[in-house]
Amino acid sequence: MLARPFPPRTDDSQENYASVQQAEAAIRHAHRRYEDLVDSLEAIVWRAEAATLQTSYVSKRAEAILGYPITHWLREPNFWEAHLHPEDRLNALASYRQVTRDQQHHALEYRMITANGRIVWFHDSVHAVVEDGVSTELIGVMVDVTDRKRAENALAEVTGRLISAQEEERCRIARELHDDFNQRLALLSIGLERLGQAVSATSGTQVQDLLRLTQEIASDVHRLSHQLHPAKLEHLGLVAAIKGLCREMSEQYGAQIAFLHRNVPTSIAKESALCLFRVAQEALSNTVKHSGGKKGKLELFGDRRMLHLCVSDSGVGFDLQSVSAKGRLGLISMQERVRAAGGTISIESRPSRGTRIAVHISA
Repeated sequence: MLARPFPPRTDDSQENYASVQQAEAAIRHAHRRYEDLVDSLEAIVWRAEAATLQTSYVSKRAEAILGYPITHWLREPNFWEAHLHPEDRLNALASYRQVTRDQQHHALEYRMITANGRIVWFHDSVHAVVEDGVSTELIGVMVDVTDRKRAENALAEVTGRLISAQEEERCRIARELHDDFNQRLALLSIGLERLGQAVSATSGTQVQDLLRLTQEIASDVHRLSHQLHPAKLEHLGLVAAIKGLCREMSEQYGAQIAFLHRNVPTSIAKESALCLFRVAQEALSNTVKHSGGKKGKLELFGDRRMLHLCVSDSGVGFDLQSVSAKGRLGLISMQERVRAAGGTISIESRPSRGTRIAVHISA
């Protein structure tokens, strides 16, 4: 049986066919331009299945930065996870799961190990592709931030050294005040007391005034020595040192500072304890001097190898943005000290709404 020949194309069908061909060509051209654009970025663009994190697409920049062929990303299960830095793996995976669950944009930073063993830091901006209410894919853009991280680490190291040098100098001055000036003031006080007993009543009154002034100076020197180098922190621990600090601040400024603590471990890293004490010292000083109120609260508690310190008041508060722009040394010193110790600090304040300073650091 002879095959029936196709009917000749009409003008309309030829035009439709040509239109389809043109549309397909335009799509291919747009796709090539998109790939060229993505490959020209100084970043890695990727797509992965939301459920398995199996990579379905990665731009050519991945090979230039990390050294692994693109085929490894696409063919090897869990390639991305396997080449994460071990210390960052759990947090990175948890963040990706959160994006899949919450279906909201998320940014994270982590390290990956290159083909030649180097460590590269990435800032990864990730969002979910949602179909019928379900996350089907994750799309991300990884930017190499290794140079920035090195600069931050170098700055943190310098800051740490400056803080250590500052503490050493405080300790030296505190010793001199306690061992030298305080002793000499004590001898002067004893001498004035004996002199007051030996002179006439009129002169004795003057001597007693000098004695009282000397004793006040000795008390101030002792307080300054303690502020410079808290001996209680070394010998009695963080809770006792902060409790004493709250009592001293209350007595000196006529304030009411409530101190609450719970689950604070007896063994705390020296750096963490000193950091929290110094933050408490600066924050309480701001409370009694600048808040406009006489009431404050300091909370200290431990939770899962972490220590949390919170100093709050209901005073006049301040505009955080304007104060930060002016570079208030007290706030800067607290922030740098906490950062150098590996912790985090948050400062919340608004005019007429009080101030709250919270620090979280490993024990």
